[in-house]
Amino acid sequence: MNRHLAAASLLAGPLLAAVATFFWDGDRYGVTAGAILMYSTVAWIYGLLAVWTRIGERRPWLGALGALLALAGFAGGMAFSLQGFFEGLFDVSGPASLAAAADHPVAAALVLWIPGPAFPLALAALGAALTWTRLAPRPLALLLIAAAALFPLSRITRTDLLAHAADLLILTAFAALAYLHLRTDHPTPVPATP
Repeated sequence: MNRHLAAASLLAGPLLAAVATFFWDGDRYGVTAGAILMYSTVAWIYGLLAVWTRIGERRPWLGALGALLALAGFAGGMAFSLQGFFEGLFDVSGPASLAAAADHPVAAALVLWIPGPAFPLALAALGAALTWTRLAPRPLALLLIAAAALFPLSRITRTDLLAHAADLLILTAFAALAYLHLRTDHPTPVPATP
């Protein structure tokens, strides 16, 4: 994979996601934020797959499973972005949207409720995998894990301050990851810290 394009992807994806939060319509994504978030997932996945490929060079099964988890997480992100987009477009409230989803429990589970939690799980898994393979410093891995914990809390409670904090943690972690990715094609492991 092209490392410059991957690094740009690692920056553009979380940056667009952070921008989308500023365009929430009340406590929901809405048309503008939903559209921005949709393009965030498209921008982000290339770089994330490049990182999981590097992890896979050291731990093939871990890299493959991590890439699948990342894809599932971004499928959930895409679904929620489009849900917000269409709620805003058709002027449907959040409760009405959830009630409509409840009328289709299997489809809602497959589209929203199963892939939705995969995104924060993918962030936590990435932090753990980077630590295990020693491809990133432990503080970066811990930042990813902290972001993975804060992200669902911020989206479930629909709290602006928490959402911006989660976005900032994610953006900071991925900016550092983009820098590490650019540093070399095949980085040497980071020495273990006591």
